[in-house]
Amino acid sequence: MTPDLIDYLCDPIDKSSLRLADPSFDGDGNVVTGNLVSEGGRTYPVRDGIPRFTADSGVAEAVRAFGDEWNYFNFDQFKLNWLQHTVRNTFGSPEAFQGKVVVDAGAGSGMQSRWMREAGARRVIALELSHSVDGVMRKNLEGCDGVDVVQCSIDQPPLKDGCIDGIVICHNVIQHTRAVEATARALWALAGPGGEFVFNCYLKNDFNALRRFRFWLYQRIRAVLSRTSFSALLWYSRIVAMLRFVPVFGLVLERLCFVVRGDVPPGPGWMRRAYRLAVLNTFDWYGTHQYQHHLSSR
Repeated sequence: MTPDLIDYLCDPIDKSSLRLADPSFDGDGNVVTGNLVSEGGRTYPVRDGIPRFTADSGVAEAVRAFGDEWNYFNFDQFKLNWLQHTVRNTFGSPEAFQGKVVVDAGAGSGMQSRWMREAGARRVIALELSHSVDGVMRKNLEGCDGVDVVQCSIDQPPLKDGCIDGIVICHNVIQHTRAVEATARALWALAGPGGEFVFNCYLKNDFNALRRFRFWLYQRIRAVLSRTSFSALLWYSRIVAMLRFVPVFGLVLERLCFVVRGDVPPGPGWMRRAYRLAVLNTFDWYGTHQYQHHLSSR
């Protein structure tokens, strides 16, 4: 944790200021351990350089599936997808991050945080609740200065209202929170003058009979697959990802949501990237997440 991160942090319950108590520092002057104490007397630990705004016993279960998912899949091989879909379709180019303070709400594996920093973001504050903060994120952000990881829930972010004059981004995450609207309001409150809040949410796409049937079928499939083990869902995702390459049949499988691949940017290694993306997206679509909301497209 960089020492000046405390200028952005606050008690997530009452938004009061925090002070750092009993800190220890590494050779670069970053906080390794300590306690963040609120005006109301609540204490939040800093462990291994990460401020922890959640009780140990409460972190694991609600988001364990995400920690397991990102510790396995990593996402480090999908920069081209990120650039050509998320960045180009949302911001136009990576130049949108240059010189900005960026909050990555639901940072997952940490790769998006790293890529935004490499694109010129002045600093990135990566918010993530799952145990990926102690696994894949630590690996992916190694040597990447200017990125602070905060373990917290994004529906109650421990950041001061109006403190971000850059970008608050929540990519493919907000649908997995308890209430999409409440989380959106909490994250929007972080944006100060000149700041912006960017997010997306799963759609129902239920505006005709065929799409309503597809959404109905998806719900039944997920009711089964989300109750399976990690390995069983992984094998299902691998099998249907291979079947997606079968002409016509594979397209029908995706139209009916048995497999989710989506667009794959052209370029070297297209087939390998298409397979890996189908495995990841299908696994994520049918994962054991506690929450998975879909907003109406009408």
